[in-house]
Formats: sequence, structure tokens, C-alpha cells
Amino acid sequence: MEKVTINDIARQVGVSKATISYYLNGNTHKMSLKTSERIRQVIEETGYQPNKVAQSLVTRDTKTIGVVIADITNPFISTVMKAVHDTCTIYGYTVNFTNSDNDPLIEEENIHRLEQQHVSGMIIDPTDANRPFLQELDNTRVVMVDREAKNLVLDTVVSNNIASTKAFLEKMKVAGYEDIYFVSFPLAGISTREKRYQGFKEVVSDNPEKLLILGEEGIEDRILDLIAQKTEKLAFFTMNGPTLLAFMKIVNNSPYSYPRDFGLGSYEDLEWMEVLSPKVSCIRQESYQIGELAARHLIQKLKDEIPINPPQLLVVPSLVVLRDSF
Repeated sequence: MEKVTINDIARQVGVSKATISYYLNGNTHKMSLKTSERIRQVIEETGYQPNKVAQSLVTRDTKTIGVVIADITNPFISTVMKAVHDTCTIYGYTVNFTNSDNDPLIEEENIHRLEQQHVSGMIIDPTDANRPFLQELDNTRVVMVDREAKNLVLDTVVSNNIASTKAFLEKMKVAGYEDIYFVSFPLAGISTREKRYQGFKEVVSDNPEKLLILGEEGIEDRILDLIAQKTEKLAFFTMNGPTLLAFMKIVNNSPYSYPRDFGLGSYEDLEWMEVLSPKVSCIRQESYQIGELAARHLIQKLKDEIPINPPQLLVVPSLVVLRDSF
């Protein structure tokens, strides 16, 4: 029995080979419902099986998504990546994960390697979204997550960092905290840190004395001195979960505790924070929704189901969660 070809299907339906290709690649919006149904019937009657390898060479769709992760140990991004995997599986795509270990050179190598493997598209959690190398990537086949570039050239999925930080800090102020400090690791070049600090400045103060950078010389003594010498209700807002953990290591070696001696809040709601007592008020990022949206948006681009330009900033709102830490 001779193998049925795409030309045979096109001839029986009475359409072009290109129309059959559109159908096989899911682009049925390019044809009428009647034509789509007729193609389905003929394929079913003939038992036609498309050549997946040849199909991927034509469409550039190998049904594989490459994922470039800045730091695989980051608990926030691990949830994002689970959502990416789950969503890609639903759409029939496999996922190839790589870890850059916060090294931009490794990140660049990972991207080149994925390109050589002819992945259909890529989701990138960048070490620095502003790197020129990233700015030159093809927006039709890439979505960035978490960190956004100052000059947006790639579709990017982020949290509403400024708005949610402002909403949280307003709650602190309503609770009577007059002396609030922003605790972070170095800000420069990392959009999540910069934007959350921007929200802080808009609600609290742009006085640089209110910014506490972990890792700087004498920072531990300064934090403890602020608590010891407070004259107003004092509070600290930590930039994310890892920052909160580093901050807690400092105060846990002191006689001070929250909320007795100071108020405490943090961006991010991680599982380990559940064991803190009292539980810490926080801003909960919808990590899973971020990954789900990034994967779905990329696949829609690959299938030509949505417009590509101009580049889009896709914002997933975060949730303010009040507990007992202030």
C-alpha cells in the first residue's frame, strides 16, 4: 500500500498543499470551517501521518521550548518553571531547561546551544535583561520573565512590582510605622529590585539613608543600631525571600524580635516563610501564573495566533497578604 502524501490530501480536498500545511500546524484561522472539516475527514479516511521531521524544518517548530534560567536555586523561579513545563505539556511541547548560574557568559552559551538544537522558541529568565546580546534576539521566538529591560524589545512577563510595593507600604504606614527602611542586595541593573525600590521611594522616602544594602561593610551593625536607638515605630521591608532570610540571620543573633521591637514585611511568599513565628506579612507573587502566561504567550506567537509587534509588557498582579509581623 503506497504511503499517502500531503499532495494526495491536497488533491482530494481540492486545495493547495500550503492550505494542508496550515491545517497540520494548527493555523486553521487561515481557512473556512468547511475547508478545515473537509481536510480532517480526508486525513481520517486515508490514515495520513505527517512527517514530523520535515514538518518542523518547514515551520521551524520542533515542538521544543528552550528555557534559560538565571539561578535554578531561586525558589521563585522554580515555581515559574514548573508552570512553564506544565503548560508546554498541555500544548504538546517538550521543554529543555538550562541554568546560567547567574553568569552572563554561561547564559549566552546556553542560548547559543539551544539555537543549535533548533528549539521552537525560548523563555529566558535573564541575569541582566539589558545586555545587548539579549536585545538582539528575535521577539517572534522569545519571551522573557521576571526582569525587564529598560528598552523593551522582547515580550516580557513580570509582576506589578511598583504598584504592589506601594500598596503594601501604605498598609505599614496606616499601622503607624513612621520609620521604614528598604532592605535589599545591590540594586543596579536588576529591574525587580529597582522597581520595588521605586515604589518604596514614592510612598516612604527617597532619602538614601532609608536604603540598606546587604553585604555592605557595617550593614549588620547599622541594622541593629537602628532597632536599639529607635524613637518612632520602626519597620523593615525586605526586597524578596532571600533578602528576608539574610535579614533574619542578622536579627536572630540579637535580643530583638518582630513585631515587639520592629515591624517586618517582605516581597515574596515562600513556603519556608510559613515556619516563621509570627508569620511575616508579604506580597505574594503569582509565580505559577507568570510561568503559565509566558509559555502560553510564546506558543501563541509560534502558531501566529497573536500579533508580534510592538513588544509587550505582560503584568501579573501580586497579592498583599497581611499576617502578624507588624
